[in-house]
Amino acid sequence: MRKYLLLPAKCLLSLFIVVLISCSGYGQSRDSTNFIQKNIRVSGSATVFGQLYNMSGRANRRPPSTGRLMIDPTITLFNYFSIPIQILVSTEGSYARQNFNQYGINPSWGWGTLHLGDFSESYSPLTLDGITIRGAGIDLRPGIFRFSTLAGYTQRAVAGGAENGSYSRFLYASKLGLGSEHGTHLDLILVRAKDKVNSLSNGEPTITVISPNGGDEIPLNSVQTIRWNSTNISGPVKIELSRDGGNTFETLYTDQPATGSVIWNVTGTETFQALIKVTSESDSTVFDVSDQPFTIASGVTYSKGDVYPNFSNPNAVTPQGNLVMGMSGKAGMFHNVLSLNFEASGSAYTKDLRASELDLSSYKIPGFVQGLYTPRLSSSFDYALNSGLKLNLRNFNAKFGYQYVGPGYKSLGLTYLANDQQKFTAMTSFRISKFHFHFNWSKFNDNLISQKQFTTVRNHYGANLSGMLTNFWNISLMTNVMNMENNSNNDTTKVNFSNLVISANNSFIIKKSFLRGIMINYTYQNNNSVMLEKTKSDIQSLNVGLRFALSKNLNANTSMGLISSTLNDTTRHSTQMYSASLQYRALKNKLVSSVSFSASSLQNNTSFRTSLTSGYSLTKRDRISLRISMMNYKSMSSENNSFHEFISSLNVSHRF
Repeated sequence: MRKYLLLPAKCLLSLFIVVLISCSGYGQSRDSTNFIQKNIRVSGSATVFGQLYNMSGRANRRPPSTGRLMIDPTITLFNYFSIPIQILVSTEGSYARQNFNQYGINPSWGWGTLHLGDFSESYSPLTLDGITIRGAGIDLRPGIFRFSTLAGYTQRAVAGGAENGSYSRFLYASKLGLGSEHGTHLDLILVRAKDKVNSLSNGEPTITVISPNGGDEIPLNSVQTIRWNSTNISGPVKIELSRDGGNTFETLYTDQPATGSVIWNVTGTETFQALIKVTSESDSTVFDVSDQPFTIASGVTYSKGDVYPNFSNPNAVTPQGNLVMGMSGKAGMFHNVLSLNFEASGSAYTKDLRASELDLSSYKIPGFVQGLYTPRLSSSFDYALNSGLKLNLRNFNAKFGYQYVGPGYKSLGLTYLANDQQKFTAMTSFRISKFHFHFNWSKFNDNLISQKQFTTVRNHYGANLSGMLTNFWNISLMTNVMNMENNSNNDTTKVNFSNLVISANNSFIIKKSFLRGIMINYTYQNNNSVMLEKTKSDIQSLNVGLRFALSKNLNANTSMGLISSTLNDTTRHSTQMYSASLQYRALKNKLVSSVSFSASSLQNNTSFRTSLTSGYSLTKRDRISLRISMMNYKSMSSENNSFHEFISSLNVSHRF
């Protein structure tokens, strides 16, 4: 799709430049060249990045190799019309199973912007914000009138389960506004997102044995339950048992449902190599066997195995649909000394577009809404509110906010939004002489429509003081108090948690000395939790950092830290942290290299990291940099927890 979006833009741009050259061709060739150089400018950068990664001792946290190419030129015509182009090609898409590559062109002029390819738009915090769209859009701002519309795909189809699978999703949105975007204004917003139901195939038929799946201990002559799951199988299945590790099987039950359970009277001979097999009766090649053997014996007490079944269900991910209609705006008074921001949105969200449609014949629903959205059995409807009142004076600021997000509110135009929450906020800051004061408070609660068994409430209080005591001594004092509890009467779900943090930070700036700076930080943290039993912890940390000027081109930094924690006044742990770094500049600052070392120790666990970074400016526009990092973590209590990590990267950039 991207080549069809970029090709027209490239052709139009080339044609426009040719026309400019032709129109200026009546004069001399030098005049034509000067005309082009004066009225057409190209600026930007190009970067090539490569990374190698290796982890031994535990699973990799990154791909073993990564490559990126980033190009972002901007063409400016007559100092008025600009054409930014973004190109990002990355190998990370195959690892993340979504498309990381981005290609976009965004021509803009004084009162408008055009989007082609990959781009991101922000309409409001409750409707559309933060997602990448592959398609087209336009944003017009002629005077006090504003209009924006866009359409494109926000994700591609990936076969998998609920955590890593997705359907192809198409989204379109529009915003109509009146007033200045940064002043008083009112916007009407519509966002419609819908997954393509046929973008994922039904997938291959699968069967998964749930239990017993391995490691179980089952008493002989007891009554147990065999459970299984399946996908894309409509016919019955048969249940078999092996007592010799899978060499032979005996039939227990036939004509069972494709997904379900059956009561099993455990009889026969004892074995330590039992396996359950579930097979499709219509296709014997579709079956599953317990992942590990389990035990059937006399005199044992039933215990469930610790082998979790590996589900492979492409239908665990469902095609979703969403319609959001909202209104947002701002009212500024007294030259924005006092301003009110507000937003109200309603959403209709369907979790599974394959569900049956609802019969709405007895409801009076506007026709245009019915044309935009089809409610189904898995649909939910709710609303959200967001508002804030600000007071901005020269040395005093205050803000009061309120947010309500209903439990059924959802927008597929957002990367993430927590629903079923109500939040109140208040904050103020002011300056007295050389000191700045900041205070904030927030209160959160869920269970807005009392559909849960209990309500959770969280209160947060914060205060901060910062300023210069002398011309070389800067101080910052901070305290935060947070408590969270619910009204559950059940000990297993009861939450009563409080947290206190007090921190003091001092920094000293020393001029014309070998020692250039000193940083001292002390933090105290107290946690109290009442769940199954009362738990109390105290954590104290002290960090001291020093900065040195060893020579004109050589700087050094070193720090030492100690963290002491106490649990229930009995169990004590301490962590020691040390770090040192050197930075050297050479060749008239064209070459900048640094090396750093850090180490930490907690009881029998130690970690050590070494990093080397070097960057060299080949020209005023070209730079190359290299980074190598190695980390060793060793646990004296268990060799299985030790690991070694290695990361190296090379970055080459050019500005034009």
